[in-house]
Amino acid sequence: MTKITSLDHLFQKFCPSGHWIFESGLSLCNYQRFQKNFWIFQKKENFQRFKKNTSRKTDWFFYKNVFDRDKNVFLQSIQIHKKVQNLVFTQKTSFRSKVHKKFVQTLWFQLFEKSNQNTFFFQRPLCFPLQWVQKGDLLSDCSASHLGELALGHNLFVAYMPWEGFNFEDAVLINKKIVSKYTSLHIQKYELEILDDSFEQITSHIPGIPKKQLQKLDKNGIIKIGSWVQEKDILVGKILSTEHIQPKVPAPPLLRHEKLLHDLIGQETVPIQEKCLRVPLGSGGRILRIVYIQNNPQKKYQKYQKYQKQQNPKITNMRRCSEGSSQAALARFSMNTLKVPFFLKSFSKNFSFIKHRTIFSRWFAFSHIFLQKLKMQKFLLSFCVKKASHSLFSIKPNVRPMLFLKHLQKVTIYLAEQRAFQIGDKISGRHGNKGIISQICSNEDMPYCTNGCPLDVVLNPLGVPSRMNVGQIFECLLGLTGQIFQTHFQVVCFDEMVGYEASRSFIYSKLLASCTKTGYPWLFSKKTPGKCPVFDGRTGQILHQSVSVGSSYLMKLIHIVDEKIHARATGPYSLVTQQPLRGRAHHGGQRIGEMEVWALQGFGSAYLLQELLTVKSDDLQGRNQLMHTLLKNTPLRLGTPESFRVVLRELQCLCLDLQLNF
Repeated sequence: MTKITSLDHLFQKFCPSGHWIFESGLSLCNYQRFQKNFWIFQKKENFQRFKKNTSRKTDWFFYKNVFDRDKNVFLQSIQIHKKVQNLVFTQKTSFRSKVHKKFVQTLWFQLFEKSNQNTFFFQRPLCFPLQWVQKGDLLSDCSASHLGELALGHNLFVAYMPWEGFNFEDAVLINKKIVSKYTSLHIQKYELEILDDSFEQITSHIPGIPKKQLQKLDKNGIIKIGSWVQEKDILVGKILSTEHIQPKVPAPPLLRHEKLLHDLIGQETVPIQEKCLRVPLGSGGRILRIVYIQNNPQKKYQKYQKYQKQQNPKITNMRRCSEGSSQAALARFSMNTLKVPFFLKSFSKNFSFIKHRTIFSRWFAFSHIFLQKLKMQKFLLSFCVKKASHSLFSIKPNVRPMLFLKHLQKVTIYLAEQRAFQIGDKISGRHGNKGIISQICSNEDMPYCTNGCPLDVVLNPLGVPSRMNVGQIFECLLGLTGQIFQTHFQVVCFDEMVGYEASRSFIYSKLLASCTKTGYPWLFSKKTPGKCPVFDGRTGQILHQSVSVGSSYLMKLIHIVDEKIHARATGPYSLVTQQPLRGRAHHGGQRIGEMEVWALQGFGSAYLLQELLTVKSDDLQGRNQLMHTLLKNTPLRLGTPESFRVVLRELQCLCLDLQLNF
């Protein structure tokens, strides 16, 4: 029996065997891994000296975090792909007594889930392995919090000053260095439904489409996970046989080589219509996840199991890889596992891989599949992992494709896209002071303070008095002192009840204290309190007036210019009014309302109004004759707008018969 001299010696002796042991004056906490019996050590005399006072009951929590890290090119950083937290709770009255209560709770963290605003939701752990946590302790943060507090933006160095008209009418001038801070990740969701009839089919063989557009599709006609796509790229290839819809029309005469091909094949051509799911305009990114839905997957699983037994009779175990998949029923036959023999030559032959139907990424632990059954040396085991990973992620040509793809009901594809700050995006503070980015200047051209610190954001001071949100000025000055003293301030409402001008006196006192601490006399001036001199970054000259400078909390809003920019030349028209459709999604036009018409009338632009209200709107005859007029250089003859005819029909409903002679 080995003698245990310290608690570190205890960990060194028994941690490799799968046990972690904690000691206290009140109770003992244990963690059992792979369901090994911990209490075989309880009769040893060496453990008795770690337990003295056992009269009181104490609740213990144990935290363990198991994760695998892998480099992802998309975010250009290290991401945690799989995380499992185990909380083991025990209660004991004495060391030799049995455990009265024990439970293990597994908490799953959400990784890059889509929110209702098409942003991503991400959870990250705050605890580390072998950490003692109690009730009420914080275990994790999400993508919108920091240490349990709501965090949606950043503290930026802000100045309130005009800058050559670039911050006129709530426009905002920002520094180029903060673009990376506000780079956001957006997740789009695209769905494609497949009817149960035999006329629709998902395939990668689509006639009339070049091979370059089909390179990113797999053999089943679905985009591969991790591939980069742009607008108008094919996500799911689907064709529709229109033989039962359209009547047989005599086809045009074929050429000689086409006749020869038809004679060699001996089949008639079937009319096929392309119904592919494509990336819409203005979108693009990386395929993050693919989810398949079908009606009855259990029957497909039974057919699949029979097929596998016929192909490889050595299969003895079919594991269900339900962890980490979107649906447990769809993940039941993602992969089959075998009892791998110790001979490396037959290792790759007996291990067969079937093309996955759910999410299957490289974080899947090989030890949970088959490496637990191998008892080999370290160098031989590492070779097995490389051999297994190579055969696992390579699809052999003789493997039959998945059976379920022929009976799919819906395919859902999640597309992730990074969007950086650009001109036209919207930024806002805590006081409703929102604005549009008008220009992004380099760090050298931005105005800077006396100590050489450049500004991050330049706001317009004219947006404060008209809206009467003076709280942003208080936040700006108090945030500057908070960064100097490294403190947080919580200002309650109606603080003027404490004293007259309590906010002003409190901020001035903090500015004076920060001036004495840093040794910068320009932080607080008696003539212009709350303002400091600012230099122009382009010329290096000091500005004529002092400027209010401080730190404010600014957030990026969901109104992004990439989702709003739109242009239309020709497009669909409404069947009722014969006017262009409304909205960016329908490729519609811009509405010219009453107030816009009044503005154009005030400027006297009669010909522009005539063109907007007739040819570009609902004049059918003028719309058709416009191209002929431009080509022949003849005068344009405008017709009658369709909206005028609709008004006449409404008047006729009121028994007012109006007849016009054109």
